[in-house]
Amino acid sequence: MHLRHRDSVMLRILAFLGLCFPSMVFGAAQPQDELPKPRYRFQPDDPQWLRQAVQFHGHLGPWAAAGVRAGMAGLKAVDAKGHFDIDVQAFGPLAKPPRSCFLDGLQVGTGATWGKRNISFTEAEKLSVRITNTRTGKIAQLHPTAKLMELLTSFKPKDVSEEADDHDDDDDDHEDPLEVIARKIASMPQNELFVIEVASGRK
Repeated sequence: MHLRHRDSVMLRILAFLGLCFPSMVFGAAQPQDELPKPRYRFQPDDPQWLRQAVQFHGHLGPWAAAGVRAGMAGLKAVDAKGHFDIDVQAFGPLAKPPRSCFLDGLQVGTGATWGKRNISFTEAEKLSVRITNTRTGKIAQLHPTAKLMELLTSFKPKDVSEEADDHDDDDDDHEDPLEVIARKIASMPQNELFVIEVASGRK
């Protein structure tokens, strides 16, 4: 009886280890999924939308910030909720970075995406955005002001890969000029950034 009891206890211990040990070993070996970390020096007064734009785009730059502002202004102008009730058309010299970063910002600001096929881009000489409320037909045409274009072209474009090598997240004393301009665009009054023409929707 004593041997049987001891064997029973041993079997219970082995069964317990068989259940727990694999989960302890293999569970600890599995890394947690996480989003990529953007190159971004967080500031306490940065609005939430700016942080979301940085997470989507990868860093804080003037053209992306301008795209978000254009998208949000356009949504407001046509009384749209965004994401699914809009069609967004961008025009301009946006084929290559840093100017093409405007398109990333426009996706964040409107919720329109290339995956949903409700945003498009046409190469043109001058920058403009056309946003349509697909429920009402209301249309907003946005044109950047001379002041905004001056800000957007006030820095020398730099290759993103080179910027990654030079970027130091722990260097709090270094103020990135791109982030300075982007934050200025993020905080400027809307009427200093865009001229907006609105056409009424379907009757």
